[in-house]
Amino acid sequence: MSATETVETLVRLMDEQCPGLCWGIAFGAATLAHPDEERAIIRAVPTRQTEFRLGRMAARQALARLGAPAPVPMGADRAPIWPEGIAGSITHQDGIAVAVVTTGGWLGLDLDRTDPLTPDLVPEICRPEEDAGKARHIFSAKEAAYKAQYPATRRVFGFHGLSVDLKRGEATWPVHPETAPIAPDSRRPLPVLQHARGGWLLSLSYLPD
Repeated sequence: MSATETVETLVRLMDEQCPGLCWGIAFGAATLAHPDEERAIIRAVPTRQTEFRLGRMAARQALARLGAPAPVPMGADRAPIWPEGIAGSITHQDGIAVAVVTTGGWLGLDLDRTDPLTPDLVPEICRPEEDAGKARHIFSAKEAAYKAQYPATRRVFGFHGLSVDLKRGEATWPVHPETAPIAPDSRRPLPVLQHARGGWLLSLSYLPD
């Protein structure tokens, strides 16, 4: 099975678990993005331009399936600006981009390979209560959960600001100075779904309104 077929399978598995989400996948040659989107990468190196355009191609597919086609510019904080009333997330890895959108809620997505993290990175990713033997899975889960919460909090914090329990499929908020200013109602537990196959890993954090 090719890499793109594997990722398409992971997306289908997620779609079966989370009806109501709309997905897009892009790979291969990247077409120019909408002019409002292209402004964000006018000075970017070619590899970054390709990643960005593939991501916007996937986002356009997902939005079209939702019935809300629109450009997705990049904000000053580098986060995608989705149409009003729509939550979405974009991820890319090794020439494949995936996007997911829905109406409302909190939504974050991460695509990664399942290769183990280098040992020196594990303490930076994992908290003491987390399973360091699953560091790559925890890394991906935290990436997805961080993306999900960011539009609500607009707070930037490190990997120790969330604690992931892979067995329960949940990211929670431990006591941590970087997340202390976040309002309690924005620190709801974030469900995390993961599927791995053929060396690829897809993580989704989705909390409906």
